[in-house]
Amino acid sequence: MSQTTALAIPPAPMDFAPPPTSSTPKIGYVLKRHRWLIAIGTALGLVISFGLFLAFHRYDPRYTAKEYFQVLPSNNSPLAQAFGSANAIVNAEVTQFINRQAVLIHSPAVLDPAIQTSAFQQNYRYPNNLTMKSDWLESHPINPVQDLEKDVSVAPIRRSALFVISMSWHDPNEVQKLVQAIGSVYLQVLQNQEKQALSEQAQLISRAQQKVQAQVTAMQQEVETYRVAHDIPGLVDQHSVQAETLAALNALLIRSEIAASQLKQDYEGIRDEVKNNTLKLSPQMEQTIDADPKLSALQSSLLNLKQQYQVSKMTLGPNNRSTVVLQIQIATMEGQIQRVKRKLQVHARLQMLEHAKAAMLDAQATEVDTRRRRDVEQRLVGDLDAAVAKYENMLQTLHNQQKLLDTLTQKATIMNLRRSADASRVRLFEVAALPDKPSFPILPHFLIVGLVIGVALSVGLAYLVEFTNTRVRTPRDITALLHMPMLGFVPDHADDTLLSGNPMTSVRTSPASMTAEAFRQIRGRLAAVSPGQPLRSILVASFSPGGGASTVASNLANGMALSDLRVLLVEVNFYRPILKTVYPNLSALGLTDLLNKQATMEQVIVAHPDLPNLHLMGAGSNVKVPRELSEHRGFHEVLTDLESRYDVVIFDGAPLTFVSDSVNLASRVDGVIAVLRAGVVTRGTVARIHDQLRQVNANLLGIVLNAAQAWGSGYFRQNYRTFFEYAAGQTAATPAVPAEKRLPGA
Repeated sequence: MSQTTALAIPPAPMDFAPPPTSSTPKIGYVLKRHRWLIAIGTALGLVISFGLFLAFHRYDPRYTAKEYFQVLPSNNSPLAQAFGSANAIVNAEVTQFINRQAVLIHSPAVLDPAIQTSAFQQNYRYPNNLTMKSDWLESHPINPVQDLEKDVSVAPIRRSALFVISMSWHDPNEVQKLVQAIGSVYLQVLQNQEKQALSEQAQLISRAQQKVQAQVTAMQQEVETYRVAHDIPGLVDQHSVQAETLAALNALLIRSEIAASQLKQDYEGIRDEVKNNTLKLSPQMEQTIDADPKLSALQSSLLNLKQQYQVSKMTLGPNNRSTVVLQIQIATMEGQIQRVKRKLQVHARLQMLEHAKAAMLDAQATEVDTRRRRDVEQRLVGDLDAAVAKYENMLQTLHNQQKLLDTLTQKATIMNLRRSADASRVRLFEVAALPDKPSFPILPHFLIVGLVIGVALSVGLAYLVEFTNTRVRTPRDITALLHMPMLGFVPDHADDTLLSGNPMTSVRTSPASMTAEAFRQIRGRLAAVSPGQPLRSILVASFSPGGGASTVASNLANGMALSDLRVLLVEVNFYRPILKTVYPNLSALGLTDLLNKQATMEQVIVAHPDLPNLHLMGAGSNVKVPRELSEHRGFHEVLTDLESRYDVVIFDGAPLTFVSDSVNLASRVDGVIAVLRAGVVTRGTVARIHDQLRQVNANLLGIVLNAAQAWGSGYFRQNYRTFFEYAAGQTAATPAVPAEKRLPGA
């Protein structure tokens, strides 16, 4: 085949920075990987929480007594029809009031008198023994007020005007009596405070009422004085008349302004036409000029001369002296008539200009006079408006003060009624009942807390285990954590139930197996890389001994040979050569003999007996210093010769971790495929080898994850199951895998 049929993959140099050596694992992966640990931790948390519940329930139970109170509207009075619904939505004012009650209940003003009540000072079980106090007070002898402040809680009831006073204690009967005592003292203290507040408010309202009353009386006198002094009724009538006059003057002023403007434009037009001698005379002026006596006499003389001329012309002839003289006289007379007529026209135009100017001046004078009259009337109307507006403002102010006085009077009446009725804004809504079951411990609460803590601790432990485990096991460790290219993964041989024969030739001997399909996918990904320079030589090396590089190299060579490519598989693992066990016809002479010129190309290369396109070359007989082979001066010539003979040359190299000859060889070939056995090599080792390849400018084509096991669940397990079911023509409900070889949990 020609060189163009070779695998087209660009040998791009590795110019990017070394990948990170560690990262945090994803929580989803941790949950799947360590689900049994999480399940055991969760169960242990539930067991411990249940044991704690039993211990508290036996030795330290708590009973909670609650007493409910209702907040009435702020404007409540004995005249109110009802207190309203206890379930009404509480507004912001009620919420603030309840917060103030919580402060009051926790204050010494309530707690000190409450401790002095019989509920605290006497033991209800021994009512006749006055020296025995309540169990709660006996348990808090040093500072009972502060302890009671901590034990008593006050909380509002959502979406209602209710709040609750609650307290917890070991004895249900005693805690009921204690809460009732606190509630009773609180109501008495609140009632006393409200009485005092009502008395102070009543005094303030009374003083404000007297002050506003004095202001209303003084304002009434001021309004009456102003009304009489300005004759407000007559002022209103006068304002109406003058307003009508002002409207008429405004209309007249507008017409005067329009007329003056029009006459001014006419005058200016006539003036310009007079200057240019283009003014057309009016018919009246034309008649005046025609009726001028001088012009009429000249026209009459001209008519007589024309008659004489006609007679002389007919009798004496046109060339007669008398006829010629008459003709001259007619021409002279016509010129004189034209001069007189022009003078009369000029005089007539000047008269028209004077008439236009006089009309303009009259219109302007009328406009000025009208504006003056309008301004005077406008000032009068403005003065009347100000007087009327002041009077209306005084009336409005008086009205507002009277409304304020009425409001204060109403408040004073309500305040007196509340003081006389002795009513409080807070009333007892529900008396504290005897607790019938403990409020602590509660089994669901303990189980929920135990569940949460168990899950949190077990997930944290699983996450810590996963975080500290730096071995590469999944494609995610390669792509997401190490940021390296991934060519594919090869399943563990024990999980592939369709694999038979030697795994190193599974592409040819077990084509229906999952392992063969994995190698076909790897070969397809190599061919799918963007086109560039042909890839003629490939080094396949593992990160550690036993990583599976020989298996990958052999299967890739077999797969490419089956695709009609001429392939040469070369053994360059000089420490543990393995191709001899798979290909018995491999010659004892190999690459070292060829480089040392101890054998020819035909002696070291043998063809596969069953696959003509596949040729083989061993390591050779002299492998004492293998790391020097890639640096041998003849290696470049040998590699060039091999690339010219074959489409692809595949080198099966030694592990990259312990020896340097594979790293040195990586810089000479077109591409490197690194094989990593799952769960064996750490991410730090992979990153170090990756950095060494980068330093020698090797082209890392990708990483093959070998022996990927299907433990637990996840991508590998699902991929294997799907492949087996598809290969057997079965559905997911009827897997074709034999029972003895099914995946764990399948």
